[in-house]
Amino acid sequence: MEQSMKSNQKYGIGAFAKLTGVTERALRYYDRKGLLAPSSRNEHGHRFYTEQDLFQLQKILTLKYLDFSLEEIRSYLEKPEVDLQHSLASQYEMLQQKQRQLERVMETISRMQKLLDGAGKVDSNMLLVFIHSIQNEEVQKEWLSQQMPASVVEAIFMKGMSKEARLEQEKRMIAILLQLKELHQQGKDPTETEVMEKGVELVAMLEGLLAPIMGELTEQERAQLEELGEMDGMIDPFLFPNAFTQEEELYFAKVFEHIEALKSITGGERSEE
Repeated sequence: MEQSMKSNQKYGIGAFAKLTGVTERALRYYDRKGLLAPSSRNEHGHRFYTEQDLFQLQKILTLKYLDFSLEEIRSYLEKPEVDLQHSLASQYEMLQQKQRQLERVMETISRMQKLLDGAGKVDSNMLLVFIHSIQNEEVQKEWLSQQMPASVVEAIFMKGMSKEARLEQEKRMIAILLQLKELHQQGKDPTETEVMEKGVELVAMLEGLLAPIMGELTEQERAQLEELGEMDGMIDPFLFPNAFTQEEELYFAKVFEHIEALKSITGGERSEE
């Protein structure tokens, strides 16, 4: 507040706003919400405020500063006998929860910025899918753990890697996927060398993650993975939203099919030798 008010002096809304640093719009809003009605109005309906209104406004602004909602402020003003000390304890706990939530959001944004550093422009839909995946990572792990061997889930999420190493791996994967998406948009055939090189690089990365644990799987676990691969639509669409269009998915599938075909041919030639 800029200065104290003289007892019994009345102030119009403009003067009261200037004195308190609160906008006229906010004062009208507080009036409509039943938080701060002016002490009087003249025959034209103009609002007039007194020192008592100043005290009421101070309470509102203090509770607002403490992050009480307008509904909570109104409830307190209507029942000032309520134990404010107890309310402060509850408010402190709620603010701690908000703080933890803000920290998680900031961590997510920071991680996303690092993953997309140097990746160029990413469309909003894909960006939101990536953020959704980071946000729900722990739930995704839990869901996948019910569908496949735990060691496979750990490999997919790069358990055991340092944060820096995992970040680099994820960054490379995202960069390759974005490059494949761009090649599709350019009309490149899935069998063209440039496209195949990116596909081979991505497959090599994925195989590199799974190779160390594949030899340790039991026959039952291998059968479980094969069964999952044959189950159409088994992935939870909410937990694992698709970042790509159906056309892009078909394009990627053709790239990977061609890579598998080349592997078969190469493997056959080697076996004959």
